[in-house]
Formats: sequence, C-alpha cells, structure tokens
Amino acid sequence: MDRRIDGDLEHGSLSVLVVDDDDLQRQFLARLLARAGIGPLFWATNGRSALEAFREGQAIDVVVCDLLMPEMDGIEFLKQVSDEGFTPSIVISSGADEDTQREMETVARTHGLRVLGFIPKPVSVDALLTVLARHGSLEPTAEAPAVSEPEPEADPARRTP
Repeated sequence: MDRRIDGDLEHGSLSVLVVDDDDLQRQFLARLLARAGIGPLFWATNGRSALEAFREGQAIDVVVCDLLMPEMDGIEFLKQVSDEGFTPSIVISSGADEDTQREMETVARTHGLRVLGFIPKPVSVDALLTVLARHGSLEPTAEAPAVSEPEPEADPARRTP
C-alpha cells in the first residue's frame, strides 16, 4: 500500500482502495471520495502494491481499479485478490475499450468478486457515487449498466490537491 488518506473522515464508513498508476487520476478520485465523506481511503499505483494492502490486513470494502497498469494490471490483480481469499466489491475505472472492460468484469465475477459497475474516465463525482451506492444494496449488480457521465466542463483531474 502506498498511502492512507484519513483527513477528517469518520473511520469505518466505507473503506476504499483506489488503484491507478496515473497520479492525477488517483489524486482526483481520492479528493472526490474524501469530499463525499467516504473513508478511510487508501491508494496504490499498481496491482502489486494494492495486493500488499490486503496482505497487511487493511479492511477494504471497495476497490476502484484501473485496468492498464505497470507491474500488475487490473485483471491479474483481481485474480490474485480472489485467489488469496479477499472479497472486496469492485468498481472498474478505465479508459479501455468495451471488450477489455467486459473481460475485466468477467474475470472479477468468475473469481467470485462483486462488480458494482464500470466508470469511464474521466470520472465524474455523480458516476462514482452512483456506483459506490450499490455496495450497500442487496440488489444483484450482474445487470448493472455502465454509468455514463455528462461531458465535463473542465478537466477536473488537472486540479492540484
């Protein structure tokens, strides 16, 4: 695990691990989650680092995971998480094509992981919160469509924390 972000969040509400090799995207997602009062928050730059967070005993409810990353990509990370007995809910956040997104979702479900949905990049706060709300839902997410987002007015990932 690379970093834990606590801020003024109430611990235990919904722990989220953001796994993305893009620094700006990772920081942007962490800010969105923190502003929404979600936490504790963790982040990792690739699947290998993210897997270490689980091995260190971090209680992680939801993983927001990119697909294409160095060292260990999102698909291999999901396989490893499941193989080691961890069962977080999964949010796929990627700019990859639809076939690759479906492959990642299929791998996750085949390995017994609950996929809350897919969020295309750049991520909007509404899309992220809509998908995360499914974590507490008892409704099955197998038929949950990808969340589309409105065109951004500005590139929020370029803001500095």
